[in-house]
Amino acid sequence: MARLLKMLSDNRKRSVRVMMAQKDAEITKLKERLSELYIENDELGRENRKLSIRNSELDVAYNSLKQILRNRGVCTP
Repeated sequence: MARLLKMLSDNRKRSVRVMMAQKDAEITKLKERLSELYIENDELGRENRKLSIRNSELDVAYNSLKQILRNRGVCTP
């Protein structure tokens, strides 16, 4: 009986160790994915800033063109 209990106890310990190893591997994968997402987010943030700057430049150019046309007496929308 004692041998059976010891065997069951050892099996549970092994099972817990296996589960812990699986969870550790899962955590490692999730951390890697998180790092990839942070990098992607940084790249998207940079691209967004560039587009925002470009949009501001286009707004300035458009408003300047409207002002020039108004000064010439052309109706603008």
